[in-house]
Amino acid sequence: MSQPQPQKSTNLGYVIAMGSQLGILIAFPMVLMIALGIWLDRKMNTFPWILLASIFLGIGLTVLDVYKAIIPFLEKRSDKNNKDN
Repeated sequence: MSQPQPQKSTNLGYVIAMGSQLGILIAFPMVLMIALGIWLDRKMNTFPWILLASIFLGIGLTVLDVYKAIIPFLEKRSDKNNKDN
């Protein structure tokens, strides 16, 4: 008979912290850039052009922030999987 494999435990606190961090990393730049775009459009009377540019800039910043947050997590996970094999 083979021995049962130990179950892999997940650190619930780490998962919750990572989820919260990603939520903030996604929401904050977008809200900030949209507010900035609306404010600048009102000041310069250029609605909606600066708003559209700020939305695209916000999307770019969000992608970059999420990428920087996810890469260490994926590398840590990959290293752990390589050690298991």
